[in-house]
Amino acid sequence: MSTQLIADAVRNSRSDDQSTVWDRLFAFWFRRLVYTQIWEDPEADLAALRLPMGSTIVTISSGGCNALSYLTAQPAQVFAVDLNEAHLSLLKLKLAGLRAFSSYEDFWQFFGEAASPANSELYLDRLRPLLDAEARAYWDKRNAIGRPRHDYFTDGFYRHGMLGGFIGFAHLLAKFARIDRSALLNGKPDAPERVQAMGRLHRLFHSPLARLITGTPALLFSLGIPPQQRDLLGGGEPLNEVLYERLLRLINGHPNETNYFAWQALLRRYPGPGDRCLPPYLQRSRFERMRDGAGLIIPVHANLRHFLEALPARQIDAVVLLDSQDWMAPDEIGALWNAIDRSGSDDVRVIFRTAGKESPLENNELASLRHVWCRDEERSAVGFARDRSGIYGGFHCYARR
Repeated sequence: MSTQLIADAVRNSRSDDQSTVWDRLFAFWFRRLVYTQIWEDPEADLAALRLPMGSTIVTISSGGCNALSYLTAQPAQVFAVDLNEAHLSLLKLKLAGLRAFSSYEDFWQFFGEAASPANSELYLDRLRPLLDAEARAYWDKRNAIGRPRHDYFTDGFYRHGMLGGFIGFAHLLAKFARIDRSALLNGKPDAPERVQAMGRLHRLFHSPLARLITGTPALLFSLGIPPQQRDLLGGGEPLNEVLYERLLRLINGHPNETNYFAWQALLRRYPGPGDRCLPPYLQRSRFERMRDGAGLIIPVHANLRHFLEALPARQIDAVVLLDSQDWMAPDEIGALWNAIDRSGSDDVRVIFRTAGKESPLENNELASLRHVWCRDEERSAVGFARDRSGIYGGFHCYARR
């Protein structure tokens, strides 16, 4: 079922005539665990949305980090919708952790550090009994050498997943290029070791090898970039140049002592425990709120538009689309926004990101949507400026006219 939903989503982004073997390969690839951490900043989301207490939120789940972090806004309900059962299984595991662990230390050990051999026993004794059949089957499944997936949490969970593997490959290239990743993360801008590391990073991204990697669609699947989004990301520019610019924004745009996205990109781990440089749901001071609010998170395995169409009218106060519209054809985007229009409250806000800079709603093919929806320039600018991950070209916030 998961594979079919993803395949349908990828096909929606192109006509049958335009669909390629790359689309079909991506649909197969994306059914796996891609993101061990979501790469959209939840604090930027909440700064743009400015939600009143008691709001109902619909978001694409991905790794579940943001759905949980939205509990800091004291919502009435958060629907976490996703096509990928692996990502929903991760969210369900985190919800089980909030129910099972009474101490922050245990929750941090399993989901923050995510590298203790003791986590295998914690999973079997305390988390597994709280999972539904689908999530239990996912985490119990064994690989070719008989190792269960829940063992990912015993040797560094953030090294796993498709993106974690790709980042590991990038680290190997950085090692061969003699790039000091610790200097990039912790060095002062004018420190000689950081200046040297930045120079070597520039040379690596402008090398023939980088052009080869970024020119091969399948090699970018592990970044969660389908073929059509790859075209939007490039925007007519060489993809190695665009990715280099985004990486510089990630590691230079915000102080790295508070930017956990930079830590994940350069070291594949968090610097915690505590309250600094962590997603809100992993912060010590938020733990009790996360535990109290766990029942407000509702995982949903569905196509987002179909889910919205099935809701009662005027029920939703915020919709978080991540970058999903980059996958979609204009008619599918139009149908999605019509579903939001019907299910959204009078004051509903919609936020999303784009690989390129422009919002799809500004295209001529979707001009009719602009009779109903207006881009909030100020909130969009706030979201873009606050987004520490730095990997997207645009942040967009829309409200009714």
